[in-house]
Amino acid sequence: MPRRASWRATYIGLAELKRACTDETLERYLTDSHTLELLRSTLLLASPPTTQTKSTFETKTSAINVVPSTQGHFDIKQIQNDTLWLSAKATIDEVTALRIVILEWQSRPAFRLQKCSSPSSIPSFGGPSNGSSFQPVFSAVCSTSGFPQLPDEAITAETINSEETRRKRLFSIYLEERLYKIRTLNHLFCNAYRAPEHGESNIDQLSSRIPHWVEEMGCDILNTWCGPTVAIEVLKYRIKDLEEGCQWFSGDDMQDSIAVEWCRNQILEMVSTLNVLLNVLALQDRLPSADLVRQWFNLMNDYGFFEEFQPPLQDLYDPHVLDLHSLCSLISLAVLKLPMALEAFKSNGSAKDEAGYLLDVNTCSEITEIMINAASDCSQVASPAVLAWSLILQRLREQSIAAQDEREHRLSAHGAPNIEGSPDGENLEQPLFKNSASLLRRGSSAGSDTQQQQSFLEQLLDRAMSVSVDGDAVAYLARAAVDGSHVLSVIATLSICCFAPSDSIQGVQSNLRIRRILMDLVGDVLGLIDYQPELVATTLAVLNGNENYWSLPHHTCDFRMIKPATIFMEDEIFMTKIFAVALSRFPFEILPFLRLCRALAGSQTALDGDGMPAIWPKLAATDCLTCVLPSSFTSYQLLPDDEESSIISLTADFDIFDHEHTTRSTSYKRLRHSGSSTSAHPMCLRQIPKGVIGRVLSETKPLVVLWHHDFCPLAYLGMLLHSAASVELSFGSTQQSDILSSEAIAEIIDLLSVLLLTPIRSTSASAMAHKILETASEGLDFGEDIVSVIFDIFEKELGRHLKTSEEAHLNVLTCCTQFAEALLHVMPDRVWPFLGRSSLLGAKDCDNRLGVVLASAEVVMGKYDFLLGCIHLFESLLDDAISHAVIRKSPTKSVARFAASQSHSTGISQVVMKKVLLNFQRIMLDVYQSISTWNFVLIEQRIQINTRLSGSFNRLLTCCFGIEDGPDINQKLTVSLMPAVEQIVKIFVSCVGAENTLIYMIQMIQEGVTEALSSEPRCTVYGLQQTVEVLRLATTSLRLNTFVGLKRSALEEKMWKHVFLLARCYTSHPLFRQPVIELLTVLVLNADVSDDQPASLLGHMGEDAASQFLEVLAVVDDPLCDRDVSVAIWKLLSAVVSKRQQWFAIWVLTGKAPRKLIKTKIVEPDGRDRSNSMFGVALDRLSNIGRLHARNALALLEFVASAADSWPWTLAIVEQQPHFLTSITEYISQVETVTNTTQNRSGQIGLGYYKLQMTSSITEILAMYTHYTRQISNTSYAKELLPNLSYVVTVAVLPPEYNASLHSNLRQNFEARYENCGLTAFKRTSLKEPSLGESFYYDHEIANQFLHMDPSWNGQDRDGFAAELALANVNFSVVEARINLFHSWKLLAVELSKSLGTDSDYQKTMAEVTMDCLRANTKTTLPQTVFKRLAQSRADLAFTLLQSLIQEQSSRTEVENVLFTAWDALRIHAVDLAITLDSDQASYCRTLLKILCLSLQAHTSSRTVPSSAEGGTSQTDSTQKRPTASDLTLNTVLEILRVVVSNGFRSLTTLLHDSHERIFPDDFALLAAILRHSLRIPGLERHNTALLSTFADAQTSRYASTLLSWSDQLATKRDPIYGEISVNFLLEMSSMPTLAEALAVEGILNHISNTNLIKHLRTNKGMGPFDQPVRLYNIWVRGILPLLLNLLHAVGASMAAEISATLNQFPGQLRRASATFIYYGTVPVTNDSEPSSAGYITLSMISEAQTLAIISKMLDTYRDAGPSAGVMSSDIMEILWDRSRVKEDVQTWLQTRSVLGERIVPTRAREEGWARLRTGENSASRSVNKLEEKVVEDLEQLLILLGGNDD
Repeated sequence: MPRRASWRATYIGLAELKRACTDETLERYLTDSHTLELLRSTLLLASPPTTQTKSTFETKTSAINVVPSTQGHFDIKQIQNDTLWLSAKATIDEVTALRIVILEWQSRPAFRLQKCSSPSSIPSFGGPSNGSSFQPVFSAVCSTSGFPQLPDEAITAETINSEETRRKRLFSIYLEERLYKIRTLNHLFCNAYRAPEHGESNIDQLSSRIPHWVEEMGCDILNTWCGPTVAIEVLKYRIKDLEEGCQWFSGDDMQDSIAVEWCRNQILEMVSTLNVLLNVLALQDRLPSADLVRQWFNLMNDYGFFEEFQPPLQDLYDPHVLDLHSLCSLISLAVLKLPMALEAFKSNGSAKDEAGYLLDVNTCSEITEIMINAASDCSQVASPAVLAWSLILQRLREQSIAAQDEREHRLSAHGAPNIEGSPDGENLEQPLFKNSASLLRRGSSAGSDTQQQQSFLEQLLDRAMSVSVDGDAVAYLARAAVDGSHVLSVIATLSICCFAPSDSIQGVQSNLRIRRILMDLVGDVLGLIDYQPELVATTLAVLNGNENYWSLPHHTCDFRMIKPATIFMEDEIFMTKIFAVALSRFPFEILPFLRLCRALAGSQTALDGDGMPAIWPKLAATDCLTCVLPSSFTSYQLLPDDEESSIISLTADFDIFDHEHTTRSTSYKRLRHSGSSTSAHPMCLRQIPKGVIGRVLSETKPLVVLWHHDFCPLAYLGMLLHSAASVELSFGSTQQSDILSSEAIAEIIDLLSVLLLTPIRSTSASAMAHKILETASEGLDFGEDIVSVIFDIFEKELGRHLKTSEEAHLNVLTCCTQFAEALLHVMPDRVWPFLGRSSLLGAKDCDNRLGVVLASAEVVMGKYDFLLGCIHLFESLLDDAISHAVIRKSPTKSVARFAASQSHSTGISQVVMKKVLLNFQRIMLDVYQSISTWNFVLIEQRIQINTRLSGSFNRLLTCCFGIEDGPDINQKLTVSLMPAVEQIVKIFVSCVGAENTLIYMIQMIQEGVTEALSSEPRCTVYGLQQTVEVLRLATTSLRLNTFVGLKRSALEEKMWKHVFLLARCYTSHPLFRQPVIELLTVLVLNADVSDDQPASLLGHMGEDAASQFLEVLAVVDDPLCDRDVSVAIWKLLSAVVSKRQQWFAIWVLTGKAPRKLIKTKIVEPDGRDRSNSMFGVALDRLSNIGRLHARNALALLEFVASAADSWPWTLAIVEQQPHFLTSITEYISQVETVTNTTQNRSGQIGLGYYKLQMTSSITEILAMYTHYTRQISNTSYAKELLPNLSYVVTVAVLPPEYNASLHSNLRQNFEARYENCGLTAFKRTSLKEPSLGESFYYDHEIANQFLHMDPSWNGQDRDGFAAELALANVNFSVVEARINLFHSWKLLAVELSKSLGTDSDYQKTMAEVTMDCLRANTKTTLPQTVFKRLAQSRADLAFTLLQSLIQEQSSRTEVENVLFTAWDALRIHAVDLAITLDSDQASYCRTLLKILCLSLQAHTSSRTVPSSAEGGTSQTDSTQKRPTASDLTLNTVLEILRVVVSNGFRSLTTLLHDSHERIFPDDFALLAAILRHSLRIPGLERHNTALLSTFADAQTSRYASTLLSWSDQLATKRDPIYGEISVNFLLEMSSMPTLAEALAVEGILNHISNTNLIKHLRTNKGMGPFDQPVRLYNIWVRGILPLLLNLLHAVGASMAAEISATLNQFPGQLRRASATFIYYGTVPVTNDSEPSSAGYITLSMISEAQTLAIISKMLDTYRDAGPSAGVMSSDIMEILWDRSRVKEDVQTWLQTRSVLGERIVPTRAREEGWARLRTGENSASRSVNKLEEKVVEDLEQLLILLGGNDD
């Protein structure tokens, strides 16, 4: 069944900014024509069922489209019945109802998972049992779950699966879909962009974070929307429904809960509909129509503006009804379009298009009547609209009077009426009403001239004012609104409240629009209301809204909407009637001015050309000030010309800080006292000189005078702060003139903080901030500045014994933390030292004042503004320590007090930074561990504290352990953070963690689950991010377990116990999905690290929960599924199937519960078996791999590969999915065209590395499947696969495209720019999961945190180090993908070699692959560390493939050509063999030697005779004619013999003597093998001279004999292996006659005989195959005897005497050899006088006898020939070996075959294999096994050599 996207999921995805900006799936779904049509018809009433919809429904659910089956994934009959039921109940068409039913079916697993019983209980919150303010909130949240809440006792399996529960869920989902569809439409309208009327020039300064397609979509829907009148009709319909009540499930036990849910949803729909209407009205650029305005106000009039509205259930009153009131008030104001209406009377445009509802006389009359009724009721909801309408009527009256006066003037001037216009063509009457007046005049067929001359304005005014009211209607409305309804307070309340989450884009946009509407009203009302405190308070509320200092950095420059502060600054009326008045009363009334300046400075859209706040000139200089003249001050005079005696002039200087305040409050006295001692203040700042003129504002004593004098308000504020630092501040004062109150001081510090924060994003922010501070410090003593003054105030306030009633002082502390945070951005060298010595964190061994303030004040009050300020400061300190860590490692330079050049890198000690961060971290951890016991007035504060602390802890762990910036802690970039991080590690990464903290983390996750299931937007906004941050912190902490080597932490134990909660968390909200999946993945990976039995995911989750969880995970093809979530899911499943989670893995792979599989019973499905296994889902998705995004496809392929690798039987499932194999095979056959188009430049590859990695995973899967087919004897698949591997064969072994110049230049430039910081400092560690892309090798995200403050990082046009680092990571990703592709191809190639070894085409391909591997190793640009590993792997593959080709005796020319490539590879990387083998490339060199040996064997493998060392016969025994090798081959072989064999043997022997730790016997064996195969190449014998010269120059024989002489000293555990090596090497040399002669000439036999090792063979008993050490016997049999034979054969008769003499030097060996075949019957001999081998037979014994027989025969021949052979017969001694005895014994053994098999003993591994290999019943040899058969054959050959069988 195709899946449908719910409107809830759509809304959540759209509201999530990051996803909306990056997810093309969401964009594609929402911009679909069908979705757009649904959104356009959102507010239209649902169409009832019809015959056509019934037919469509039946077609969609018919058997041809859906196969009915109650045993399958779904029950179509059930779906049909539920659809018809829902259609009838909800009165909607069947197709719409079917969609709801499908959504219910899709969400069943999540619902069941939420209702499953938990295997472990969730611990309760650690707060007090009573008195905890947040316990009731959680209960309320739980009651608003999106799923119907059933009583606990009713939640059973039967209840969950019952029809009753299912249909109640249908009801809930139907209501939810209706609501979220409206919310989605509202979100689009909220983000629809229309150019603002004000500040067009500022648009370029704003950066819109909203996706462009969202803006366009909102505008498109708005342009084709059904209209606002439909929204009003919907409101009427919803109100009617509420009045009638819920009619669903009548008589049901659940009626109460259903009614609550239904009522809540109706009200929420009304609220959302009103939001839509408000946004639409705000976006309209013309006056609304008369119908719309009339319908709206009639609705308001009918329901009394909802002031008397009462929901059916009282519990729903708050806050939903408050939202209704606020929205109705705002819409009533917005629908009037006050600015446009007032402008319409003066419009120069088309009247009919712009007049709107003002053209309708009846509408205006009805509005007036409704407004007067609302005014008479003192309706606060209607008060803004009442006030606005009074302004419109006033303007209408003014225009009407003006028009009447003008008409009378024309009549008196011209004697005749001129309605159309003046004679000179000037429009004397406004265009708005010209056409309408003309129509009215033409429409009158009768009447006097006076009636015809009456203008339309007058008619409109008459009708509007016809409502009877006492006095003037306009004045009545205005007076009622201002005095009766307190409209100013209403406006302030509306400005502060918002109807969407305030920390979301939608909330900020809505709030800005609301405040703009209210700002227009306040601006127009200024003509009616004089300056007064209430007006100022309202204006401030509109300017600030719900923003505070901490929201300024986040809510500025983010939206394409001009802020009210910008409108204020650009409006002359606002500046004149409010700001100018407040400025003129400063500093007499200090608070209004301060608050206005702070509100205007906080808007970054209100900036001047230099980036300074637009209010800055007013703060820097003004021409007036107001102050009090003390009663004792008489140095002034009245100006003689002043009639009113209000203008005075100073006759002496007036000291503001001395004389003025003696008659004022006590604060002024304190100020005077402090000021009198500060004689260093510049007089121009504190004195008003004589002669200055002022105006007396209050004639009562003391006088209040407005002086016209140049004055710097900011410097004056600085002096006030200086005075406040030395006196006690007053609090609790309500006087605005109390300039030394705590409130005033807090406002001053807050203003300075905002001024510093405003220009931060400017390029010259530091210079501008320093200018602000210098100006504020102008009036201070020399050596003091405003920074030290504020810090002194901070310290003084911290030292007070705070009480709960002194909240004003807490506000001062909070503002001081804001100032410190703002100052940190521009002068960190002032903040760090201050905090290092401040009592805030417990400096000088005193208690930290932060904890004291918390304990004595904030915890008691339940308000935590100061704590939140400290947390913000802590975050900023972390950001400063991280973002300037690299810069601070550069050399320091001295700077001035306010210089900005090197402020970030000088004056800050690392010791101070460590101390501050450590102390801060300790306090924050204490807060985190104890917060669960605190009371909170605002639950949002607790959640914000948890969210920010969790995020800070996670950031610390990530920055400190996420990059490898060196082993020396003191040289790390994060050296200042390490002490603080250690505190976090002790809590979250330890075996014994803080139990309460870990429990609280679980509780926060549970809280997020509960809130996410709520339909209340206010409940969800704060808790979601808290849960996300806690999940991320837990994930990072668990990853750190493995990073630091901890097997299992307390946090991990806790998370395992609550895996079920994590599963529930995943299903509760889309925002939780990715962090939950990542956390589960880390749990599974960590469990596999331990040697113990890992924790079971299935066991901790529970079988029922696991079943539902897997079904939820299976929805990876959801239309709106986030790609990141999908990838994370498949990574989790990959970990499950590969990391010892056997039971859960079985469920994932089979789709069946392990319990069912174990019982092997057929279980009847209960309807919950909804889908195939996850493995089957993956195969189905990959069957259309071309349609998948590369990241998704790669995750799926890795999952399939992991499953096949860990569970080989899954390949049988793969075999049953032919479309899967066909799809992936076609992909790799066509991938060449894909990657070539994307790899045009290593830095701009796009998704090329993903596609390469996909090819690698596919190749790995094919390798495993090829292995599977070979096991089931299916060889056809390998043949069919081979033609599709052309791209892999060609590309896999080639060197990766490593951009060496990019990396080299980046490294050089980076190190040149950032001294003492290398690029490797940002290398990613295992703390983060590796992912191909821009953060693959270097952690780009962490590097950005460290370097984003440096201009070189981002560059001017994104061409800085950030872009270069991303390119480097992309290039590394390509290299990694290519290396992985090679390794996968290596597996596949080896498997193919086993299946297609005899295939000629395959042999050719593999030979080419072998040469490509070797060629690739000869040229590379990769770093050595990477190249070494890759070269070794390539060499291993080449060796394996070549070995297979040799075993199959391939005769292809390509195989023989491998020799030249192998020699080139070895010659490049091993110039000196000994040096290479003594380096870290020894393993690679040995592999190349093996390849060289095999390549030589390829030239002799089809013609080689048995080796003399094995069979006891010489190579010269072969009589086969062999073709001569080419000259190129022979020359190559000669070079190999010279460089590798002769020189290599000499170098190895020398190195072995000096140090034998790096040289191994196998190295000599390799040289011997190379020598053996080289000497067997046909035609080499023609180069005797070169051969002799090569070995003579290297003195090979001497070094071999020397090695033999050392062998007894080099023996390990009495094993003389090097003796055997040296003898065998001489043996190989002797196989070439020319070299044998040279050995004889050099007297090699004499050298050998005199060695200590060989002397051990001269014992009386000799050394047999069972004597220790066994290797001595092997040296005798496989070394000395064959060597003697070769020398005798090569030299001839002249060597016979020496050979016989040498043999007789070993009488014990010869006697033992004579008696070795003695037959003892069925019982072995135990006599010590006999050889130890007596009674047993080995192949080596037979070989020994064969060699002795041949030598004996040859010696006899030469002895018999005598002088004819050139020797004396007497010189040739008889050897002491009894041939006749051996012959008799052999005959005896052959005659007693029944005993022979029992006496055969294998002595080598190959012989043991022969012993296990049975010959079969039909074997002619009658042997039991292959070894016995081989022994019999060799004994028969020996008998022939001994003279045959006498019989």
